[in-house]
Amino acid sequence: MRGLVYINGELVPGEEAKVSVFDHGFLYGDGLFETMRAY
Repeated sequence: MRGLVYINGELVPGEEAKVSVFDHGFLYGDGLFETMRAY
């Protein structure tokens, strides 16, 4: 994984980006969803 990732107010290398198993979004599936209609 390349590039920088913004986590908890700081930029970290992509290789160091981790999600805690206690993260509310991870535990309960919360998230932001975007939809687009296709015909």
